[in-house]
Amino acid sequence: MPVFNNPFPANITAFISDRTVDFTLNKNNPDLTKKQRELLLNQLGFDLPEPRPILQVHSDKIVIVDEDSLKKRPVLHKADGLITRIPGQPLVIRTADCLPVFMYDPENKGIGLIHVGRRGAANNILREAVSQMKAEWQTKTKAIKVCLGPAIRSCCYKVGEEFQEHFPEDLTVKDGRYYLDLIQVCKSQLVDLGLQDKSILDRGICTCCDKSYFSYRREGESAGRMISLMMLREGQTKK
Repeated sequence: MPVFNNPFPANITAFISDRTVDFTLNKNNPDLTKKQRELLLNQLGFDLPEPRPILQVHSDKIVIVDEDSLKKRPVLHKADGLITRIPGQPLVIRTADCLPVFMYDPENKGIGLIHVGRRGAANNILREAVSQMKAEWQTKTKAIKVCLGPAIRSCCYKVGEEFQEHFPEDLTVKDGRYYLDLIQVCKSQLVDLGLQDKSILDRGICTCCDKSYFSYRREGESAGRMISLMMLREGQTKK
């Protein structure tokens, strides 16, 4: 299994699976299966509480996971990002070419995990995530640390000419075809929001090129899903 080298400090768990196990969400029973849980246990070295899943719809909706929401009956929200400051509460998203964006506010001990595809990028879901962190925790934008996980890259992300409307500066033309650099779109949006370029780490993995990962572009409807997971560790405050 490819290793996702956690770029965050010891109080943060950050993990991305490969295609060893399919983590496609079952809307009728969204809890992790035994096989999925076993893989996470083997990779992380500890068992997890059940994550609060979201039904990803390529929106700019962010779910705030707080004490009040955890007291309520679990609801499968239509959303594409989550933020929390609760230790021991895992955040998860699922991808098969879209970009998982891991966000960490070291000053306020808050984390965010965002699913970004081309529609989410066009809606600037990252702006909404930062806005929510600022509103909930008084996060300072320049303090945020970000890691960009495996996703389809400009080498493989062939799109239509109409993409010039939303991403005129992030398209390249090869042999008369347009290719979108989704990662650069997200980097530019984050920097425009006030994040420091040195605080944005890109793992540089193309899910379409690397067959260790599921890829909707390469496999179509038969593609499974990877899981991205982020969690504040209990009882740790190291920055």
